[in-house]
Amino acid sequence: ALRCAVWTTNVVWGANPNMNKTEVDDHGTLKRVRALEHGWNVCLKSCFPDASDESGARIPEFGLGEVAMVNLLLKDHGDGAAIPEAGAKALKRVLFAAHHSLGVEYCPLLPDIAAVLLTAMDESYVYATIRQMLERSSHFVALSMMEHLSWCKTFLDLVARMYPQTHVIMKTVGLLNPNALDPIFKRFFVTILRMEHVKRLMDLFTLEGKEVLFRFGTALMCFYHAHLSTKAELIVTDAASWWEGLRAFAHSRRFQFEIFLENQVYGFVSGRFRRTSVFPRSAFVERLIEKNEEWVRENVSFQEYLSYEDEATLGFVDDDEVNIVLARPAVNRTALASWFPASFTSTKLKIIYSSNVHGRTIERFYHHCSTVRHTVTLLEVLGKDAVVGMFATQTWKKSTGGYGNAECFIFRLSPNPACFKWRHAPSSRSSSHSDGEVELEHSSFVDSASSERRREKGRQRLFADQVMVSTDDFISMGIGEDGASGLRTNEDLTRGSTSPSMGFSNESLLGDDSQVFDIGLVEVYRFVREVDGKPVD
Repeated sequence: ALRCAVWTTNVVWGANPNMNKTEVDDHGTLKRVRALEHGWNVCLKSCFPDASDESGARIPEFGLGEVAMVNLLLKDHGDGAAIPEAGAKALKRVLFAAHHSLGVEYCPLLPDIAAVLLTAMDESYVYATIRQMLERSSHFVALSMMEHLSWCKTFLDLVARMYPQTHVIMKTVGLLNPNALDPIFKRFFVTILRMEHVKRLMDLFTLEGKEVLFRFGTALMCFYHAHLSTKAELIVTDAASWWEGLRAFAHSRRFQFEIFLENQVYGFVSGRFRRTSVFPRSAFVERLIEKNEEWVRENVSFQEYLSYEDEATLGFVDDDEVNIVLARPAVNRTALASWFPASFTSTKLKIIYSSNVHGRTIERFYHHCSTVRHTVTLLEVLGKDAVVGMFATQTWKKSTGGYGNAECFIFRLSPNPACFKWRHAPSSRSSSHSDGEVELEHSSFVDSASSERRREKGRQRLFADQVMVSTDDFISMGIGEDGASGLRTNEDLTRGSTSPSMGFSNESLLGDDSQVFDIGLVEVYRFVREVDGKPVD
């Protein structure tokens, strides 16, 4: 109860530094309980209108990554044991509410922060505390990848400024990379420190905010480096071994947490502050973060850091009438999530057609797809233990001509997931000229070549706009030679074929010389928003 009151009032004060002290203290009293519980119940009803909504909801990862989230639940917060079922459900509700009601999309620190808060607080208090943090988010957490990367660079700049020798060995073992700083800026030291020390760190974080991460983290890196023996330095060869060694050191008797906190982190010596503090003033750190945000914006390709987050698994909406089969395995949905355009981030799959339920005819296929633009079609290949499919960007329909665009793609989900996206159609221009055969002697020739390039681009766009072909007799995607297709089904969805196609540059989707196959189950999915379940289109 005492720690709950301390954390609550600390965050209120940290988020509202100009608030009256009496008003701040009021947030930690028992008379606030009823109001907080009422607000939390209203929030839960909004997030989970039905009990089945909660059971089917996925825990948002906020950029933490699926592997790290699993570790959080199964071992990191329980000294090697899993979080109790009740605690895991409470964490799920709090994180889902932060995503659904507070609009948090990216915040890798949040899962561990919420899990630590739940060790001393009820769900209603944790939700209220997180909401207060978000009122002054820059003081507590990073809410974008750019902000997260700028924090990481600022941390490394501070180490180089204060502890240059530590910075050198960090460079040697590969720690000068945002990916290598996850134990601090994604996991809140949970994977390094004893839980009792993590809670003590939370005492400071709730009041001082992110500065604690920089102040404590830089001092810890230097302190561990100072305790490395020559033999230990030979063992520490990469980032993983560094963190393993640091964890062992932080859990050993040599590491006196409170003494380290007073002497190394906050500069206490014999009960008095040092005259000159090693750690710079808060204003300097803020200016450095602001400068590094600009640096990240200009120098970092965020595409480069897509692998920085562990692969996300695409969710799905359970249907009472239609049993989801082909998209149910998590490995299949993980592959799909990595292939879809960025605009489909934070979406889920909802089944709209199943040959087992709606009838195995091309007419029923068209009927159930008639109001949806973006769809995923999955085909079960009988006798091959394989699943292949198509991602369409326009509504499937009977048509005398081709349609679609370059965002369409065909794929194999199993075995060995592979995606074949649009590259380009073969050029209609001959490329057989020998060296020296073509001479750019006249400007008119240059103009002609430029015109030809424009015409070629036009042909490429036209070709891309015809990748979907569907009639009374078949559905296909990808144009192959001699009338073949990248992937095609017949009129009753019982026979399929696959062959190399222009533009997708694909192999046979079955991974061998097979081109014709028997189709088992056929499923079609649309996209709905993860937040409210509304269709994307």
